[in-house]
Amino acid sequence: MAMFLYDGEQEYSYDNLMSTLHQPKEYYPYYKNSILFSLLENLIKALITNQPIVLLDADINVSELKGIDEECINKAVSLPGFHFENIDDVIAALQTSTSTITIFTSGTTGQPKQVVHSIGTLTRSVRIGEKYQGQVWAYAYNPTHMAGLQVFFQAFENKNTLVNVFNNGRKAIYQKLEKYHITHISATPTFYRLLLPAEKSFDTVLRATLGGEKSDSNLHEEICKLFPLAKINNVYASTEAGTLFAAKGEYFQIPKQNRGLFRVDAGELLIHHSLLGKSDGFSLDGDYYHSGDLIEWVDESVGLFKFKSRKNELINVGGYKVNPSEVEEVLNCVKGIQQSLVYGKPNSLLGNVLCAEVKLEDKSTLTELDIRQTLKDKLQDFKIPRRIKFVDNFSLTRTGKLKRS
Repeated sequence: MAMFLYDGEQEYSYDNLMSTLHQPKEYYPYYKNSILFSLLENLIKALITNQPIVLLDADINVSELKGIDEECINKAVSLPGFHFENIDDVIAALQTSTSTITIFTSGTTGQPKQVVHSIGTLTRSVRIGEKYQGQVWAYAYNPTHMAGLQVFFQAFENKNTLVNVFNNGRKAIYQKLEKYHITHISATPTFYRLLLPAEKSFDTVLRATLGGEKSDSNLHEEICKLFPLAKINNVYASTEAGTLFAAKGEYFQIPKQNRGLFRVDAGELLIHHSLLGKSDGFSLDGDYYHSGDLIEWVDESVGLFKFKSRKNELINVGGYKVNPSEVEEVLNCVKGIQQSLVYGKPNSLLGNVLCAEVKLEDKSTLTELDIRQTLKDKLQDFKIPRRIKFVDNFSLTRTGKLKRS
């Protein structure tokens, strides 16, 4: 019996899924639920019957959302009659669905913005075939956001197995990697840093994909120690457009046939509206959408570039623009530091004072003085945080990324 999902102590086979899809014949157009199986079952029901669905975070407050009536949430609606003989028929119906799927941005920099997608935009990067069968995916993303949906579709359309590890601690993730022989992981750099330093290696993992945040070469090296047989790559995706690029290192490349669908204006990446979902919140510059991501050309003639930072994350320190990702990359390379977060605190004289929160590895004895001595040789003076605070954990967004606001 092929397994669909392992979630904590609960196990669900594809047979279990088929049974629940057929009874009762109703679904929730607006659904809030923290149980992963219930969320995915409701999503599949909507798609295979061509119904619209709005995906909501389990902890979201209606006051955060524009235009949604609280009375609609978790209110069941009857479905037209349907019957599917097997899971292959379900997958075929899902692939040709005419449903609209509404998702929301995480809302870390303002009110969540709703974006309406089709199966086409959500499954643009899905690959199907014999070589993709038999995979076991660590489900490390929020299921109601873009990255979580893309992992689901990639796994489901190939009848793979999902293992829920979202918001799990290091010990639990290590145990699940071993117990379920996980072969594929797609997660944020923050997730991977949670697993470091590597206490052991896992030879079953064949691919480790990073997305959602800027990563660095040091993190890649550490992931190689954890998963020595894995191919490692980066993906660039957004709530607005889905997956657009993939990279093997820190360099991304715009495919030749798509170069007319992107522009760079003052270092910011602009995306043609034809690649986007639909939203009233899009502010277009002609036919292009401002992504808010700053890039640097490596070789413009072949469309090769690397990401620098988010435009709204640059910190003004005494007239200098500081990229917090650059400082974090240096901090994260210091032996004994597991992860860091750099941010600005308002200052009447300088505009902002640069601050850093640092999480040390378990047995590290690093002091603030040790860190400053190391940074002196690697960063200009205005990029060295004036305040360094040691923390046990970081606040994360609903999508599992470092919370910068």
